[in-house]
Amino acid sequence: MVLLDEVKKEVSKSNSIAEIKNNLLKRGYLENDIDEALKKLINIHSAEKNKNNRILSIKELFDRIGYGFSSQQFINILFMLSGASLFLVGFMNGFKSALTQVLSGFLSEYSKLKSLNKNLISASGVIFGFSFLGMALAVVIQSPVLFLLSMVVGTIGIIAHGDLYVDFFNRVLKNERRHEFLKFISYFGIIITAASLLLAGFLLEMFPVTGTLVHFNPSFFNFAEPLVFKIYGYLLAFEITAIMFILSGYLLSFVDEEQEKLVYGGHILIDSFKRYLSESFEATSVFAKNKKIFLLMIATILTTICQIIGNSYFGIFIYENFKDQFLKGFLNVAVIFVIALIASISGTLLTKRFAKSLGEAPMLVFGTLLIAVLPLTFYFNPHMYAIGLATALSVIGGAIVGVAQGLIAERLMNEVELKKYYSGIGFVSALPILLIVTVGAVIAQALDISVLFLILGIALACVVMPLYFIIVLIVEKEYRAERVKRVK
Repeated sequence: MVLLDEVKKEVSKSNSIAEIKNNLLKRGYLENDIDEALKKLINIHSAEKNKNNRILSIKELFDRIGYGFSSQQFINILFMLSGASLFLVGFMNGFKSALTQVLSGFLSEYSKLKSLNKNLISASGVIFGFSFLGMALAVVIQSPVLFLLSMVVGTIGIIAHGDLYVDFFNRVLKNERRHEFLKFISYFGIIITAASLLLAGFLLEMFPVTGTLVHFNPSFFNFAEPLVFKIYGYLLAFEITAIMFILSGYLLSFVDEEQEKLVYGGHILIDSFKRYLSESFEATSVFAKNKKIFLLMIATILTTICQIIGNSYFGIFIYENFKDQFLKGFLNVAVIFVIALIASISGTLLTKRFAKSLGEAPMLVFGTLLIAVLPLTFYFNPHMYAIGLATALSVIGGAIVGVAQGLIAERLMNEVELKKYYSGIGFVSALPILLIVTVGAVIAQALDISVLFLILGIALACVVMPLYFIIVLIVEKEYRAERVKRVK
């Protein structure tokens, strides 16, 4: 055991096998004993990797199923059915997005001072799962306040679980050591999510919000009176969601990890928040000193806000207007957003393939107009086939804009500035998101969802798209001027 511990210490120093053997031989250990200890250590590491692969594969599967059953569109609809107003639905979506931006940045700084182990990530996943039981209960007792509180708790849980898990996953299991099944889920898990979304829509439609009466009296029990009770689709869907994420979080506690030790003697929470604010304010200097970067930031934030507002009400509109048509309410919503999931795969692949040949200007302008197609379709041509097609185009447009934003950001900033830009934009966008999404929620409540969609479409086509176009024109003009100078 002493020799094995010595070998582990040498391995932790990233020494080669030859160096390890040479160091241990100098300390008086026999070569055969060293070889045996190395073999034993290799076998231990191999067993740990296989165990981690199995656990993380099952966890990824549970997560994908959970994400399908917990579609944000279903949550928005059920929030409304619990008694929440349209204003409250929109406001909560804005609040959640702003909270996500701030908490993600804070956790990033916190993790630099304190090693975040699997237990915190595991507990966060379990909390996220239990939040769905709170939402389900809120619909039963018609309590939008309980639903709201459950959403906030769930948001905090998924931020910690999601952001931290990605880093943990990459640290514990390098890409080259992942089994094929785990790689398959990582790349094509969206198909599992899409199937789960359809199944959730089927359950919600088969057992409506009012409940389905079930008479239970099997012959082998021989009850005097049959048991009569109601089954609610949303209870089934949210219970499945809760079980998936609770099990997912619990499984994570069994993963073997080499704990990174970070020693810090200060007040971690307070100091992490101070560091986060300091880093964020420092990052704003990147936006302030360059008008092109400032315009890019404004256009990016406005695009995000329009998408948040739209996604707050798209599902509600489909549910309300088509609940007696086609596949009925929830299943119609599921089909439309399965189209969105499938489109996201093709959109990302096509965009990456043609990004360099198309150039930033066509991508930004065309992509923004494609995003605008969806809210305008809801206003001018609210039919299921048109909405399905517009949803696919909008998702592809979002992928195009996302890639183009990255390309133009790389042209405008060096590596240090890019890092500050991406770390600071979340902090800068939090307040505008909260304020403008709240204004959108007021419009939805006071006027009509359709009017809100019209405003979103006009904002994207007549404000955001010209902003992107101006940025590209300025960049191209400066680039041509520099080329002329070089020629002279």
